[in-house]
Amino acid sequence: MERSIGLRIVATVGFVGMVVVNALANILPINGLNTGEVSALYPSLFTPAGVTFSIWSVIYVLLLGFVVYGWVKRGDSFVSSLLPFFIGSCVLNVSWILVWHFLLPVVSVCVMVMLLIVVVRLFLKVHEVDGLHTGWEQVVVLLPFTLYAAWICVATIANVSALLVWAGWDGGFMSTEHWTALMMGVAALLAILVTLEYKTPAFALVVVWALFGIYLRWRDTEYMMIVYTAVAFQILLAGVIVYVMRRRVLG
Repeated sequence: MERSIGLRIVATVGFVGMVVVNALANILPINGLNTGEVSALYPSLFTPAGVTFSIWSVIYVLLLGFVVYGWVKRGDSFVSSLLPFFIGSCVLNVSWILVWHFLLPVVSVCVMVMLLIVVVRLFLKVHEVDGLHTGWEQVVVLLPFTLYAAWICVATIANVSALLVWAGWDGGFMSTEHWTALMMGVAALLAILVTLEYKTPAFALVVVWALFGIYLRWRDTEYMMIVYTAVAFQILLAGVIVYVMRRRVLG
Protein backbone atom coordinates (compact mmCIF):
# COMPACT_ATOMS: atom_id res chain seq x y z
CA MET A 1 0.00 0.00 0.00
CA GLU A 2 2.88 2.38 0.79
CA ARG A 3 4.32 1.86 -2.70
CA SER A 4 0.86 2.47 -4.18
CA ILE A 5 0.48 5.76 -2.30
CA GLY A 6 4.02 6.76 -3.23
CA LEU A 7 3.33 6.17 -6.92
CA ARG A 8 0.22 8.33 -6.73
CA ILE A 9 2.09 11.15 -5.03
CA VAL A 10 4.84 11.08 -7.66
CA ALA A 11 2.25 10.87 -10.46
CA THR A 12 0.40 13.89 -9.05
CA VAL A 13 3.60 15.92 -8.71
CA GLY A 14 4.64 14.85 -12.21
CA PHE A 15 1.31 15.90 -13.69
CA VAL A 16 1.35 19.29 -11.94
CA GLY A 17 4.96 19.84 -13.00
CA MET A 18 4.13 18.98 -16.61
CA VAL A 19 1.23 21.43 -16.75
CA VAL A 20 3.24 24.19 -15.04
CA VAL A 21 6.25 23.82 -17.36
CA ASN A 22 4.00 23.82 -20.44
CA ALA A 23 2.30 26.97 -19.17
CA LEU A 24 5.61 28.69 -18.34
CA ALA A 25 6.90 27.82 -21.82
CA ASN A 26 4.54 30.47 -23.15
CA ILE A 27 4.17 32.76 -20.12
CA LEU A 28 7.86 33.42 -19.39
CA PRO A 29 8.63 32.27 -22.14
CA ILE A 30 11.41 29.70 -21.75
CA ASN A 31 14.64 30.81 -23.51
CA GLY A 32 12.84 33.95 -24.66
CA LEU A 33 10.66 32.11 -27.16
CA ASN A 34 7.15 30.72 -26.82
CA THR A 35 6.41 27.30 -28.29
CA GLY A 36 4.87 28.73 -31.46
CA GLU A 37 7.86 31.00 -32.08
CA VAL A 38 10.21 28.03 -31.85
CA SER A 39 8.02 26.14 -34.31
CA ALA A 40 8.19 29.12 -36.69
CA LEU A 41 11.98 28.70 -36.82
CA TYR A 42 11.40 25.38 -38.60
CA PRO A 43 8.67 26.23 -41.15
CA SER A 44 7.37 22.77 -41.99
CA LEU A 45 4.32 22.38 -44.22
CA PHE A 46 3.06 19.62 -41.92
CA THR A 47 2.75 21.94 -38.92
CA PRO A 48 -0.95 22.79 -38.41
CA ALA A 49 -2.51 26.14 -37.48
CA GLY A 50 -1.87 27.34 -33.95
CA VAL A 51 -5.45 26.81 -32.82
CA THR A 52 -4.99 23.07 -33.36
CA PHE A 53 -2.72 22.86 -30.33
CA SER A 54 -5.64 23.72 -28.07
CA ILE A 55 -6.18 19.96 -27.97
CA TRP A 56 -3.55 19.93 -25.23
CA SER A 57 -6.10 21.55 -22.92
CA VAL A 58 -8.50 18.65 -23.52
CA ILE A 59 -5.74 16.09 -22.99
CA TYR A 60 -4.58 17.70 -19.75
CA VAL A 61 -8.12 17.90 -18.35
CA LEU A 62 -8.64 14.21 -19.10
CA LEU A 63 -5.25 13.31 -17.60
CA LEU A 64 -6.24 15.24 -14.48
CA GLY A 65 -9.29 12.99 -14.36
CA PHE A 66 -6.99 9.97 -14.48
CA VAL A 67 -4.86 11.33 -11.62
CA VAL A 68 -7.96 11.91 -9.49
CA TYR A 69 -9.29 8.46 -10.42
CA GLY A 70 -5.98 6.98 -9.29
CA TRP A 71 -6.51 8.43 -5.82
CA VAL A 72 -10.11 7.24 -5.72
CA LYS A 73 -8.93 3.72 -6.67
CA ARG A 74 -5.94 3.66 -4.33
CA GLY A 75 -6.08 -0.12 -3.99
CA ASP A 76 -6.49 -0.85 -7.70
CA SER A 77 -3.45 -2.80 -8.89
CA PHE A 78 -4.20 -2.14 -12.56
CA VAL A 79 -4.17 1.63 -12.07
CA SER A 80 -0.95 1.25 -10.07
CA SER A 81 0.59 -0.63 -13.02
CA LEU A 82 -0.13 2.36 -15.26
CA LEU A 83 1.45 4.95 -12.98
CA PRO A 84 5.15 4.27 -13.71
CA PHE A 85 4.47 4.77 -17.43
CA PHE A 86 2.38 7.86 -16.69
CA ILE A 87 5.16 9.33 -14.55
CA GLY A 88 7.63 8.61 -17.34
CA SER A 89 5.37 10.38 -19.84
CA CYS A 90 5.27 13.47 -17.60
CA VAL A 91 9.07 13.55 -17.31
CA LEU A 92 9.52 13.12 -21.07
CA ASN A 93 6.85 15.74 -21.83
CA VAL A 94 8.72 18.29 -19.68
CA SER A 95 12.05 17.23 -21.19
CA TRP A 96 10.72 17.76 -24.70
CA ILE A 97 9.52 21.27 -23.87
CA LEU A 98 12.95 22.19 -22.51
CA VAL A 99 15.02 20.81 -25.41
CA TRP A 100 12.58 22.27 -27.94
CA HIS A 101 12.81 25.74 -26.41
CA PHE A 102 16.57 25.55 -26.17
CA LEU A 103 16.67 24.85 -29.93
CA LEU A 104 17.91 21.27 -29.90
CA PRO A 105 15.83 19.71 -32.70
CA VAL A 106 17.82 16.47 -32.91
CA VAL A 107 17.46 15.85 -29.19
CA SER A 108 13.81 16.89 -29.34
CA VAL A 109 13.07 14.12 -31.86
CA CYS A 110 14.84 11.56 -29.66
CA VAL A 111 12.81 12.66 -26.63
CA MET A 112 9.60 12.71 -28.66
CA VAL A 113 10.18 9.15 -29.87
CA MET A 114 10.72 8.02 -26.27
CA LEU A 115 7.52 9.81 -25.25
CA LEU A 116 5.70 8.11 -28.12
CA ILE A 117 6.90 4.67 -26.96
CA VAL A 118 5.73 5.31 -23.38
CA VAL A 119 2.35 6.75 -24.36
CA VAL A 120 1.70 3.95 -26.85
CA ARG A 121 2.49 1.49 -24.08
CA LEU A 122 -0.15 3.20 -21.92
CA PHE A 123 -2.60 3.06 -24.81
CA LEU A 124 -2.02 -0.67 -25.28
CA LYS A 125 -2.31 -1.43 -21.57
CA VAL A 126 -5.64 0.34 -21.11
CA HIS A 127 -7.05 -1.36 -24.20
CA GLU A 128 -6.05 -4.81 -22.95
CA VAL A 129 -8.68 -4.74 -20.20
CA ASP A 130 -12.26 -5.35 -21.30
CA GLY A 131 -13.67 -4.17 -17.96
CA LEU A 132 -12.56 -0.62 -18.69
CA HIS A 133 -15.05 -0.29 -21.50
CA THR A 134 -17.89 0.74 -19.19
CA GLY A 135 -18.77 3.75 -17.06
CA TRP A 136 -16.45 6.54 -16.00
CA GLU A 137 -13.38 4.43 -16.66
CA GLN A 138 -13.91 5.07 -20.37
CA VAL A 139 -13.65 8.80 -19.74
CA VAL A 140 -10.82 8.89 -17.20
CA VAL A 141 -8.69 5.93 -18.31
CA LEU A 142 -9.41 4.91 -21.91
CA LEU A 143 -10.10 8.31 -23.44
CA PRO A 144 -7.12 10.31 -22.10
CA PHE A 145 -4.53 7.80 -23.23
CA THR A 146 -6.25 7.29 -26.58
CA LEU A 147 -6.19 11.03 -27.32
CA TYR A 148 -2.68 11.37 -25.92
CA ALA A 149 -1.32 8.50 -28.05
CA ALA A 150 -2.99 9.81 -31.20
CA TRP A 151 -1.70 13.34 -30.69
CA ILE A 152 1.85 12.23 -29.91
CA CYS A 153 1.81 10.15 -33.11
CA VAL A 154 0.96 13.32 -35.03
CA ALA A 155 3.45 15.37 -33.01
CA THR A 156 6.23 12.90 -33.75
CA ILE A 157 5.65 13.25 -37.50
CA ALA A 158 5.60 17.04 -37.11
CA ASN A 159 8.78 16.96 -35.02
CA VAL A 160 10.61 14.85 -37.60
CA SER A 161 9.39 17.20 -40.32
CA ALA A 162 10.75 20.19 -38.37
CA LEU A 163 14.08 18.42 -37.97
CA LEU A 164 14.31 17.91 -41.74
CA VAL A 165 13.67 21.62 -42.28
CA TRP A 166 16.38 22.45 -39.74
CA ALA A 167 18.76 20.10 -41.57
CA GLY A 168 18.07 21.91 -44.84
CA TRP A 169 16.53 18.90 -46.54
CA ASP A 170 14.62 20.02 -49.63
CA GLY A 171 12.58 16.87 -50.28
CA GLY A 172 15.01 15.09 -52.57
CA PHE A 173 13.18 13.50 -55.51
CA MET A 174 9.82 14.83 -54.27
CA SER A 175 8.62 18.35 -53.59
CA THR A 176 7.96 19.42 -50.01
CA GLU A 177 4.24 19.50 -50.86
CA HIS A 178 4.29 15.88 -51.97
CA TRP A 179 6.23 14.85 -48.85
CA THR A 180 3.67 16.67 -46.70
CA ALA A 181 0.85 14.86 -48.47
CA LEU A 182 2.70 11.58 -47.90
CA MET A 183 3.11 12.32 -44.18
CA MET A 184 -0.60 13.14 -43.95
CA GLY A 185 -1.26 9.80 -45.60
CA VAL A 186 0.91 8.02 -43.04
CA ALA A 187 -0.98 9.70 -40.19
CA ALA A 188 -4.35 8.83 -41.77
CA LEU A 189 -3.35 5.22 -42.43
CA LEU A 190 -2.15 4.83 -38.86
CA ALA A 191 -5.45 6.27 -37.59
CA ILE A 192 -7.46 3.88 -39.77
CA LEU A 193 -5.51 0.81 -38.63
CA VAL A 194 -5.65 1.70 -34.93
CA THR A 195 -9.31 2.73 -35.04
CA LEU A 196 -10.39 -0.47 -36.78
CA GLU A 197 -8.23 -2.71 -34.59
CA TYR A 198 -9.19 -1.19 -31.24
CA LYS A 199 -12.60 0.20 -32.23
CA THR A 200 -11.64 3.59 -30.83
CA PRO A 201 -12.99 6.42 -33.01
CA ALA A 202 -11.42 9.00 -30.68
CA PHE A 203 -7.99 8.11 -32.12
CA ALA A 204 -9.12 8.90 -35.67
CA LEU A 205 -10.89 12.04 -34.47
CA VAL A 206 -7.60 13.44 -33.19
CA VAL A 207 -5.97 12.90 -36.57
CA VAL A 208 -8.98 14.54 -38.26
CA TRP A 209 -8.41 17.54 -35.99
CA ALA A 210 -4.71 17.67 -36.93
CA LEU A 211 -5.57 17.48 -40.65
CA PHE A 212 -8.16 20.22 -40.15
CA GLY A 213 -5.39 22.33 -38.62
CA ILE A 214 -3.21 21.78 -41.68
CA TYR A 215 -6.17 22.71 -43.89
CA LEU A 216 -6.74 25.91 -41.88
CA ARG A 217 -3.12 26.94 -42.14
CA TRP A 218 -2.80 26.56 -45.91
CA ARG A 219 -6.34 27.12 -47.26
CA ASP A 220 -5.65 30.66 -48.52
CA THR A 221 -2.20 29.98 -49.91
CA GLU A 222 -0.68 28.48 -53.01
CA TYR A 223 -0.37 25.06 -51.34
CA MET A 224 -3.73 23.84 -52.62
CA MET A 225 -2.57 20.26 -53.08
CA ILE A 226 -1.99 20.08 -49.31
CA VAL A 227 -5.43 21.61 -48.70
CA TYR A 228 -7.21 19.12 -50.97
CA THR A 229 -5.26 16.20 -49.53
CA ALA A 230 -6.14 17.24 -45.98
CA VAL A 231 -9.84 17.47 -46.89
CA ALA A 232 -9.79 14.09 -48.64
CA PHE A 233 -8.21 12.34 -45.65
CA GLN A 234 -10.64 14.03 -43.28
CA ILE A 235 -13.56 12.69 -45.28
CA LEU A 236 -12.01 9.21 -45.36
CA LEU A 237 -11.41 9.21 -41.61
CA ALA A 238 -14.91 10.54 -40.94
CA GLY A 239 -16.23 7.52 -42.82
CA VAL A 240 -14.10 5.19 -40.69
CA ILE A 241 -15.34 6.87 -37.51
CA VAL A 242 -18.98 6.48 -38.55
CA TYR A 243 -18.37 2.85 -39.51
CA VAL A 244 -16.74 1.97 -36.17
CA MET A 245 -19.37 3.79 -34.13
CA ARG A 246 -22.11 2.00 -36.05
CA ARG A 247 -20.44 -1.37 -35.43
CA ARG A 248 -20.15 -0.58 -31.72
CA VAL A 249 -23.83 0.33 -31.49
CA LEU A 250 -24.96 -2.72 -33.44
CA GLY A 251 -22.52 -4.99 -31.65
